[in-house]
Amino acid sequence: GLFRDAVRREAADFPGLAIDEVLVDTMALRLIRDPESFDVVVTTNLFGDILTDEAAMLVGGLGLAPAGNIGDRIAIFEPVHGSAPDIAGQGIANPSAAMLSAGMLLDYLGQAEAGARVRTAVFAALQAGHLTPDLGGTSTTAEVGDFILNQITNG
Repeated sequence: GLFRDAVRREAADFPGLAIDEVLVDTMALRLIRDPESFDVVVTTNLFGDILTDEAAMLVGGLGLAPAGNIGDRIAIFEPVHGSAPDIAGQGIANPSAAMLSAGMLLDYLGQAEAGARVRTAVFAALQAGHLTPDLGGTSTTAEVGDFILNQITNG
């Protein structure tokens, strides 16, 4: 198909790149069984949405999964879970994925030290037990966000 042809055409410019074409059902299985075997996954938007949600569960859920859509001149960073309007205003949304997405943005902008500070702060919140309900905790969005902000600013 068109997508496969485009991937093959682009890959031809990178002779050291190994391509493994996999059907999405097999990919879903392999992603769970051996996630470390993948460096990059290239897929269509529909299958990408499904596979990223699945992959997010490997690291603790959608509330912990950042995303980056990087083009030639423009990049967009966002949580994998999207805006989650169903829980808006309830104080239960996990801000970690949004914070980690901001860290990815900082990395992209060449601010690796700042990006690392954000990641370290998010991991500190998790280790200290500042967890929103999606992770089995009782902390609110604001409490987790405030803890992360304090870690970023004060270390």
